[in-house]
Amino acid sequence: MKKSALLFMILILAVVSTNIFAANGNSTTITFWNGFTGPDGEILREIVNRFNQEQAGKINVEMDIMPWDVFFQKLPPAIATKTAPSFVLLDPVNIPQYVANDALQTMDDFWEVTGLKESAYVENVLELMKYNGSYYEMPMQSNLFYLYWNKDLFQAAGLDPERPPETMEELGDFAEKLTNPRLNQFGFGMPITGVYAVGFLWNNGGEIYDLEAGKSLLNSPQNIDTLKWMQDLAVRKRVTPRGATGPDLDNLLMSGQLAMYINGPWLINGLRNNDINFGIAAPPKGSVRHQVPSGGVGFAVPSGINAAEKKAVYEFIKYWMSPEILKEWSIRNGFPAWSYAVMDDPEIKTDPIQGTISPLGSLGRFHGHGFQHAPTLDNDILWPMLESILAGVEKPADAVKKASQKIDDLLQN
Repeated sequence: MKKSALLFMILILAVVSTNIFAANGNSTTITFWNGFTGPDGEILREIVNRFNQEQAGKINVEMDIMPWDVFFQKLPPAIATKTAPSFVLLDPVNIPQYVANDALQTMDDFWEVTGLKESAYVENVLELMKYNGSYYEMPMQSNLFYLYWNKDLFQAAGLDPERPPETMEELGDFAEKLTNPRLNQFGFGMPITGVYAVGFLWNNGGEIYDLEAGKSLLNSPQNIDTLKWMQDLAVRKRVTPRGATGPDLDNLLMSGQLAMYINGPWLINGLRNNDINFGIAAPPKGSVRHQVPSGGVGFAVPSGINAAEKKAVYEFIKYWMSPEILKEWSIRNGFPAWSYAVMDDPEIKTDPIQGTISPLGSLGRFHGHGFQHAPTLDNDILWPMLESILAGVEKPADAVKKASQKIDDLLQN
C-alpha cells in the first residue's frame, strides 16, 4: 500500500474512533426551534455556536429558526407524532393551551438538576413561566412595555427633552403639544391592537376579568372613562394616525415623525441605527396604580422528549441563565436584565438604556397569565373593541358592554 493511501486510512480510522468515543461518552444532540428571524436570531446563533464549541463531544444543539406562524403550524403535529424538537421558545401566554393538550413537560426539577437558585432571579419573571403552580418554562428573556420619546421633538415643542410624562394626564397634554399636522407629526402612537391599552385600564383601577370567579370585569365606570380618554385623544385631538398598526407606528417613530410611543425593547436597536435622539422610561402611572404590561419568552420541553435529551436541554438553559450570557443578551439586544447578578453589574448600571429599564421589572404584570383562551380574548374581543373605539365608530360604553358579554361567554368555555 502506498504511503499516501496508508495515511488516508489512518485518518479515516481516527475520525471513526473519535465518533465512537463521542458516542460512548454519551454525546447528545438536541434540537431547538424558535422564531427569532431578525437580528436577535443572529446573536442567538452566535451564543448557541459558542455553547456547542464548549460542549464538543458532550452536547450539540441543532437550532432551526423559522417564522413564528410556521413554528406554530409545525409544532403541534410534531408533538402529536413524537417528532418534536428537544426544546422550543414559547410565549408564556401559550402555556395553558399546550398543557391542556398534554404537549409540554413540567420543569419543576430544573433547579435541583442544575444547581441554580430561584432566588437569583426576579420573582415575577419566574412566575410567568408557571401554570397551576408548576414550571412549564424557564425564562429566556423578559421585558416590559416602555414609553419611548423623541427628545428633539420635545425640545422643538418647548418641552423638557429629559422629562417624559409621569402621569396619563400629562401624557395626553404632551401629546397635544407634540402633534403638528402641517409636518405630519403625531404626539402619541395608539395602535388599533396592543396590550399598551390594557396598562391604561389597569392604572386607572380597571380590570379585564376575574379568572377564579369566571366573569368579566371589563364593563366598569373606570374602564369606560379610560377608553373615553383614549377616544378623545385619537378622534377629537388626533394625536395618533387613524387606523395605525404597530408596524405603521414603528416606522413613524424611526423616521422622527412620532413623538411618543409605548412598545417593547425590540425597538431600541432600530432607533439607534436610525440616529433617533430618544429616551426610554416606564409608561406613565394612572390615577390608582402604576403597573406595566410585561412579556417574555421561555424555554419549554415538549412531551415525548427522553430523559437524556431533557438533561442536555437543562445544561443549555443553565448556560443561558449564567450572568455572562444574560448580560451579553441585555447589552447587545436591548432586553432588560432579570438576574440580580446582572442587574448589579456596574456595566449594566451605567449603561444609558439598561441602567434605566432593568430596575423597572417590579412594575411588570403579565396580561392573560394562566388563561387558556387569552389569545382569543385579545384577537377576537379586546382588539376589535379597541379598533372600534379609536376609530370613533362606537361609544366606549356600548363597545365595552358588547365586549364584556363576549368575555363572559369565553370564560364559561
